[in-house]
Amino acid sequence: MDNHLSPRRALGWLLLICLLFAGSDRTMAQSEFDTSRVDQFIQEQMRAQQIPGLALALTRGDEVLYVQGYGEGITPETQFFIASVSKSFTALAVMQLVEAGEVDLDDPVQTYLPEFSLTDPGIAAQITVRHLLNHTSGLADAGYAGNLLPQPSTLAERVISLRQANPVAAPGSEFHYFNPNYDTLARLVEVVSGQPFTDYLQENVFTQLSMTSTFSATTSVEAKQRAGQLAQGHIAVYGIPVQLDELDGFLGGEAGVITSAQDMANYLIMQNNGGTFQDKQLVSPELLAQMHTPPGGIDSNYAMGWLTAEYEGIPTIEHNGILSVFYAEVVLIPETEHGIALLYNVNSLPSQAIAFPQIKEGLIDLLVNRQPSSGGITVPVYAVIMAAITLLGLALALRSMVRLPRWKGRHAHTPVWRLIPGIVWAFMPIIILAAFPQLSSIGSGRIFNRQQLFRAAPDIFIWLGLVGLLGGINGMARIVTLVQRDNQRSA
Repeated sequence: MDNHLSPRRALGWLLLICLLFAGSDRTMAQSEFDTSRVDQFIQEQMRAQQIPGLALALTRGDEVLYVQGYGEGITPETQFFIASVSKSFTALAVMQLVEAGEVDLDDPVQTYLPEFSLTDPGIAAQITVRHLLNHTSGLADAGYAGNLLPQPSTLAERVISLRQANPVAAPGSEFHYFNPNYDTLARLVEVVSGQPFTDYLQENVFTQLSMTSTFSATTSVEAKQRAGQLAQGHIAVYGIPVQLDELDGFLGGEAGVITSAQDMANYLIMQNNGGTFQDKQLVSPELLAQMHTPPGGIDSNYAMGWLTAEYEGIPTIEHNGILSVFYAEVVLIPETEHGIALLYNVNSLPSQAIAFPQIKEGLIDLLVNRQPSSGGITVPVYAVIMAAITLLGLALALRSMVRLPRWKGRHAHTPVWRLIPGIVWAFMPIIILAAFPQLSSIGSGRIFNRQQLFRAAPDIFIWLGLVGLLGGINGMARIVTLVQRDNQRSA
């Protein structure tokens, strides 16, 4: 037999080999993923942004690309509060009941929860399960400031408390992010399934996904008691991480999941594989697609526990989660089947605005073989600016106090009405501080209590507090001076 391999035959073998390995391209590409670039990027960002710790999971298709923990004591198994990322788990539980034929998305909520009502019972009767999932129920913080009210201890209590809620829009007409929508959905899961919501998630979601470090809690007190490997949370004071435990409060179906990066990798795989994890189908591809699709007819990119977005031409499906000392972010990239989970043990407004977006976007760049952008403002730069503003404010306030005698002499005969604007200005920092919750709600549409706001922006509160204290003393001194001047004139 001729063992000589002719050029034609060699070409034929080459084509055959290419065909045989064509189906393996994705696996080969995944196995070649350069984790060292991820490590370098994350470590550089943590140093630049003064982040004490984070855990990361990266997936593609049905493969885990990388899971890692960064910072002192942080491992892939370390547990974190993931806050509002929990909403996608609640939505998944509802969709499982829809698939089982036990819930209809367009049924009124009262079909399953007859006790559900509002200050306007007629509008309450129009709200459907779908409206709750899409945050189009017509309810908003403006009509029910739950963070300022006594906190419930059960989902049933939360639903009853909504009888005090005032609708702000017709159901289905507007998007308003409203946490109790998802508490109500969790209660619906309890009633329809006949078991506590936390038990339902454990049996039908966490166990099915082999999420062994994950559980759901109704309150943060319960979560801290049950979590054996919980990360230490932090706030950032002028950019410096300061250890604090999570605030006590109600989590319900809106924010109650505690998990790890290792477990979130499995969740990402299920989300990017049509509801399938290994050999288990948690929800149909059709219902999962609904969870990822915003409603039509209104201005909203919020779907069901997920929202749609775009980064540099790449469509994404994502959601973040914010608590007082924790932050989480989950991103799906449908075109490439990539998934990202980022769990942080720190939270602050500058981190949310500066650090966390840069890290998320840099990881997306790495996953699609692009170079992450460099430069830009960092949290320490912001901290220096805020420190400078604080010191300048203190210097000006002290200068004004020292110059009070000169002010008294210069304005000995100035009409009072001409001095009122300057005196009011001295009180402005303390006025702003007092009205901070109301001012923050104007910009965000959300209402938070003072403790939550202080933890998110302690440097702003310190600045306003110190300058406000000195300004108040300064303003009162001027008022006393004017009163004494008028008394002397009338004597």
